[in-house]
Amino acid sequence: MTATALPSLHRNVLLAAGLVVIAAGMHAAAATVNLVLVSLLLAFSAAPLTVMLQRRGLKHGTAVLLTVVGTVVGGFVLLSTLTVALQGMQEKLPAYQTALTQLLSGVDATLTARGINVHAMLKPDPERIMAIAQVVVRGALQALGYGLFALILVALILVELPARPDDYLPTGTARDQFEAVGARVRQFVGLTGLIGAGQAAVNLVIMLAVGTDFALVWGVCFFLLSFVPFGFAIGMIPPLVVTLLGHGVSRAVILVVVLLVANVISDNVIKPKMMGEGLGLSPLVIVLSLMLWSLILGPVGALLAVPLTIAITMVVPGLSGGTTAAE
Repeated sequence: MTATALPSLHRNVLLAAGLVVIAAGMHAAAATVNLVLVSLLLAFSAAPLTVMLQRRGLKHGTAVLLTVVGTVVGGFVLLSTLTVALQGMQEKLPAYQTALTQLLSGVDATLTARGINVHAMLKPDPERIMAIAQVVVRGALQALGYGLFALILVALILVELPARPDDYLPTGTARDQFEAVGARVRQFVGLTGLIGAGQAAVNLVIMLAVGTDFALVWGVCFFLLSFVPFGFAIGMIPPLVVTLLGHGVSRAVILVVVLLVANVISDNVIKPKMMGEGLGLSPLVIVLSLMLWSLILGPVGALLAVPLTIAITMVVPGLSGGTTAAE
């Protein structure tokens, strides 16, 4: 049998149809897919620890064991602490509602005295805002219930990772292409996770110094949002609001200023030196990928948008340029 190549249009149509089917399947099984992909994200974030231990002279098995034990123990302690913190946040929401009501009343009175009737147009409802916050906190507590299973998956993934994925050199086969994609994604996620963890730790110290309530919760949010483009701006809102309601305007301003300075240094000095070359993705592609993966996988899709898009941009050219042969 002679090999016949499909026309380019046919290949592209088949590729698009396949991607749509895959996306529909991922959307239908979003809960399970999200758990697996988030576990991969966390495992890839912890993987650089194994490489660092190997460079210090430890054997691969020992380095992996230490990484797994440290990740599982640290993750369990973190999950327990976050559970206690979120339960405390639930109990404190009524106090935040009272503080928000007083704050909005003061702002409204000040603006009304100057002839600006903003309250009549916007009419913010503190009770409704806190009801939404209650739903979010309850959802976060439910998500932590999957944390133990996620830790087990993270441990298993760490055991299965190659000894030195950064030393991989592709040779052209389908398996090599898959390994190349995995190595690229692991490198991006590992470096992003390492930088994000450092930045989250600095932000945690800043919030503790200012007196922000539930600083550990916001520190974890900063780490997770480090995988999301423009995630810092989103992550800064909750601790800012909590600090404003709990400690007043002055501490909130101090928090914003110090966090912004730390973020600028991280993004413009530390991250370029560690990341080296860019992602190879334009701002438009990044924004579109955020929208697409959020549509397919829900809010968790925003965390996974960039790694998944990097993988697809590496795989799709090879698929679209391939041929279909019949023997």
